[in-house]
Amino acid sequence: MSDLADEREDQQGTPTSLSLRLGNRISKSFPSVTERYYKPRFLLDANGQKGHDQCALFHSNRIVLVTLAPSHPILKENKTVTKVDYQVNEKLNRLNNQVSGKWKKGGQKLQKESALCIVTCSDGQTYTIVSTVPGSLIEVNEHLTTSPERLTEKPWSSGYIAIVLPPLKMDTMLLDTMTSPEDYVKARRDVIPKCYITDEETFVDPQCPIVEES
Repeated sequence: MSDLADEREDQQGTPTSLSLRLGNRISKSFPSVTERYYKPRFLLDANGQKGHDQCALFHSNRIVLVTLAPSHPILKENKTVTKVDYQVNEKLNRLNNQVSGKWKKGGQKLQKESALCIVTCSDGQTYTIVSTVPGSLIEVNEHLTTSPERLTEKPWSSGYIAIVLPPLKMDTMLLDTMTSPEDYVKARRDVIPKCYITDEETFVDPQCPIVEES
């Protein structure tokens, strides 16, 4: 059995469930900021590209942070990102997105396979990162244009790709239909890097400390 399987036996022979570790934890029992405040869901083979898996982090206020999944080649192969380009074609630059008002109206409309950016790595490979969810583009992470290394160093915090607002009430449907963390680990257990897998049990307590990730 692979050491990345979704279950393994402890020293007493008792099966131990494995789960994802999204962000740095202050201790084994306390979740990271990402794990505490977001519900992760996954889009496997995004844009029809085998293994180009992405992660969508759902917040209680309905926004979704678009990120890479641990099994995406950029993270899986620990690649060096040299450029994040939000100019997705000749006529469309995601950096030109504008929203206004309390409800963030006016953002560019997206489908789940809409391109958000093109990532170039030091080996010459390029990857098109997609929205993963339909909705309105709230913002892109402009910091990645000057500090592309954040995409791999802090993929689920300051290295996020974009923020998307799904249509009203669709967020619940997306949570129910997209790939859950448990099913993701089962599907990709042989390719998820060990550093993103844990058998630690965490709980969320209102008073528990959390790791602030900048």
